[in-house]
Amino acid sequence: ALPSSAFGTALLSAFAASTGHTFQPKQLLRHPLQVSQLAIRGGQQSARNMSNGETTNNDDDDATTTVARKTYPRAPAFTNSPFATQVKKVTIAGGTHGNEYTGVWCIKAIEKQRESLAGECDEATNGASQDDRNPINIFQRYPSLDIDTLLANPMAYMANKRFIDTDLNREFSMEKLKRIKVDEETMELCDVQQEFCSEDDATLSSLPHEAVRAREIETILGPKFTESYGDAAYPDPKMDVVIDLHTTTANMGISLIIPEGDALMSAAAAYVLHKCKSEYGYQNVQCCMHALPKRQDRMNMSSCGRHGFTIEVGPTPQGVIRHDVVEKTEAALHSLLEFLHLRNLELENGSASNTKSVLDRLRDIYPGGIVPCYRSAPAVRPGELSGKISWHNDAENPNFPAVMVHKSIQDRDFEPLRVGDPLFVDLDGKVITYDGSHGDEVHLIFVNEGGYYYASSGTGIGVAVKSEFDWQTGYFVIESDDEGVNEEVIIEEKDSYE
Repeated sequence: ALPSSAFGTALLSAFAASTGHTFQPKQLLRHPLQVSQLAIRGGQQSARNMSNGETTNNDDDDATTTVARKTYPRAPAFTNSPFATQVKKVTIAGGTHGNEYTGVWCIKAIEKQRESLAGECDEATNGASQDDRNPINIFQRYPSLDIDTLLANPMAYMANKRFIDTDLNREFSMEKLKRIKVDEETMELCDVQQEFCSEDDATLSSLPHEAVRAREIETILGPKFTESYGDAAYPDPKMDVVIDLHTTTANMGISLIIPEGDALMSAAAAYVLHKCKSEYGYQNVQCCMHALPKRQDRMNMSSCGRHGFTIEVGPTPQGVIRHDVVEKTEAALHSLLEFLHLRNLELENGSASNTKSVLDRLRDIYPGGIVPCYRSAPAVRPGELSGKISWHNDAENPNFPAVMVHKSIQDRDFEPLRVGDPLFVDLDGKVITYDGSHGDEVHLIFVNEGGYYYASSGTGIGVAVKSEFDWQTGYFVIESDDEGVNEEVIIEEKDSYE
């Protein structure tokens, strides 16, 4: 059983008392036994303290904040605070990879909640008891958010395949998006949120399916690029936040993936991290940050919105729906929506409530604003969102690796790998050890991820280093030694296993 959320519920209760907003008390995360056919409509208008002996210096005359004998630069003062604007339009996407069924289940459940709110849902429970029904309706719980859903790759979903031609989540770079011209009139007549609309276009039919689908998605979430902004990302896309739901075959637990430089998403990730651990009781939860501070440099789908957030849960097989994995995904999703909604209420009501703000709560939970995370290695090959230790592929089948992952690192995501540790085993039974190509000690992520057997997704095992970010700025923390000299981690990329 999942515990109720004292952290969020207390805040929501205080706002309800002072502002008149209402919500239903949070109960167990459950699901209806049956869901109707996916029907996408428009959106509805509607901690455990981590101090552990750490100290903070709040003297306004000091230029730094000291935490556990480390020195960090103070968050800069913002002229235009990233927390000063309400978030309204939110898209929740599933099926970006067609055989990751958890995200599709979640958006189907959301559409069921929309039908229920509109009074269109049959009241019969199909034999299920009240406790077996999903009690959370996100449209009632978070009415300040205008929520849409998106079935990102309908054709791959129907075929139970990761993709048709190439990885959709690598098709949102400027170079790739600008080479596709879709018919805007066709987009207006078609339900882009659940259908592939360019199937009958002879000009586009010769292009990779996901390349065209990416351009369709960008028309409803973005635009990400416009001629007037050149190489820079367009700052005012249609969607404020795009949340992309993924699963992995690797033992990644609940991974909250955000880009560097987005303070709002960094604060949201800090909130979700704390709540999933302290309120829901999940311990295998972590933040992963891609070192891509500029939106125009990100090739994933969530970068089409002003802010992007990816929830990745595993392990689970491809093409399978597991109840526990759905619950973990929804726990993270609801925590994220709760953060956005609470912040909206605070901006709407100002100081009307006497309760501590959600940002002040985060300052209490994370002294100095410092949040632990894993920093992904920089991507160096086509198809990579982050750097990997790659492998040779079989000469007859480019999707079949010529080596297998060593048993000593299987299911040990986020654990350290050091020079000389076993890494792969070849067909002769020879053990191939780690040669230090990414540093003397690294942390492996997405170990033996099934999706990374494909070249278009970037083959191999992900590499990360332990790091920290400041949720107030969204940037990685730069450590300083006792003499105030900045230490910079440099990851050298070698093709050692190619």
